[in-house]
Amino acid sequence: MRDYLNVYLKPSIALLLYPILLSLILEITIHEIEFSTFLNFAENLLFAAAILIIVGQLSYFKYGKRFANFLICSFYLMLLIETGLYLLFQTRFNASYIYVILNTNYNEVREFSIVYYNKNLLWLLLFIIPLFPIFKKQIFKKVNLISKKIRPNFIAILIVLLFLKFSGLIVYNLPYITIKSYMQYSAQIEAINKSINSKIKLETKIKTDNDAIVVVIGESANRKHMQVYGYHRKTSPNLKALSESLVVYDDVISSHAYTTGSINDIFTLSNYENPNAVTTLINYVKSAGFKVIWLSNHRAVGVHDNLVSRLASSSDETLFLNYNDYRKNTLHDEVLLPKVRNKLSEKGKKVIFVHLVGSHYAYNKRYPESFNKFQSEEKSSKNEIIDTYDNSVLYTDFILSEIIESVKKLNQKSAVLYFSDHGEEVYDVADYFGHFEDKPTSTMYEVPFFVYMSPTFEKADNFVVDEARPYMLDDFPHSLTHFLGIESELLDNSRSIFSEDFKPRKRIIQENKDFNEFKSSENK
Repeated sequence: MRDYLNVYLKPSIALLLYPILLSLILEITIHEIEFSTFLNFAENLLFAAAILIIVGQLSYFKYGKRFANFLICSFYLMLLIETGLYLLFQTRFNASYIYVILNTNYNEVREFSIVYYNKNLLWLLLFIIPLFPIFKKQIFKKVNLISKKIRPNFIAILIVLLFLKFSGLIVYNLPYITIKSYMQYSAQIEAINKSINSKIKLETKIKTDNDAIVVVIGESANRKHMQVYGYHRKTSPNLKALSESLVVYDDVISSHAYTTGSINDIFTLSNYENPNAVTTLINYVKSAGFKVIWLSNHRAVGVHDNLVSRLASSSDETLFLNYNDYRKNTLHDEVLLPKVRNKLSEKGKKVIFVHLVGSHYAYNKRYPESFNKFQSEEKSSKNEIIDTYDNSVLYTDFILSEIIESVKKLNQKSAVLYFSDHGEEVYDVADYFGHFEDKPTSTMYEVPFFVYMSPTFEKADNFVVDEARPYMLDDFPHSLTHFLGIESELLDNSRSIFSEDFKPRKRIIQENKDFNEFKSSENK
């Protein structure tokens, strides 16, 4: 027994326990102590126990050492990811991170790494990485002191996993979150593909006769930083000059604080009450006789089949301009302008969706040098972030005004709608920047939403203007179809922000939080 303890068990426990303790110490040293920190610690200990049993059993199989090495390395990587996220953002790993990873690309990862570089992560790497080679030689010495019977070990592993499940600690387990989220995402993609490829014709009728509608989807736009919404800096001078021609809605939010979740709700009938509805907005627009064109300054693919590009693929034409994944910098949004003008000049009824990069981090890469207007006198990293963010908003103002002017020149029955996929925290409510569903603020959900209509634009039945309506973007399919005069059995005008039949509803975020109550709690 003494040999067993010295040769196998002690180094094995040290190999797994040391990084867990290090992770706990770093978390409670750098951030305030939270109850979730100890729950995550308990989950890590139990999961490490299960891995320890598996590693011991594997020593009796031909390629057991290799698989055991893989398990332990994976456990180290898991701890590195969990602890790194907590040190950077004080958030726990959750499904939204999986969705972001599956839809990201090399350039976004590079920019993210530059923006969120943190010396605490370097210390974490310096402590964790050397541990594996130090301890691993001791673990796999051929000392046959572990029971060769599989059943007791299997039962022990099962007990650990069942305890994780029924104690609720499983929600902190990274492999569980990853597998569950990936399966949900894949099912979502498959359902959308079926909807797109469905041969069932949607029964629609149209009651207006408009020519060209441009729907501009922004990125990470915080309306508190827009002059047209009362911001103290002149970040939207062009829109301000057009304000008499705009309908500016001041109480619109997104359903999620990340692109994939919000875009799915914006472009399908999915909402909080009916999350599995996947009939796409684009299919409705096409069935009403409009040609649908998707122009994007994003890349078409990510790590996995990209949900946004799948939704866009049902358009009659799609064009993704940022096709080179290894270009040093993402193209600025102005590359879209000649494409928009070209498509507007084509004959026929059309709806053009324009997907901007907008104010996606890194903010300082979202605009040309000529828009580097805001520079605080007091130099600090915080002020630099705010300055670069405001410059990106100023640049988006230029892009939007150019699109509106292009539509004006048509002299047709036309309109422009603009909103952002989600908001962004930029030191307004909390002392950090970015958007994280696990650490939400109201500004991550609040988005700009405005409409320009030409003098000859033909309004739908029961069309009214009420800028103060509380509205969530998961109802956008009902709003746009009503705006276009499209009627169908599944469309509901009581969910249209433009309809006199509009009925305010509870705006639920994060599965069970009423947004109004959530925002009120921030001010307490």
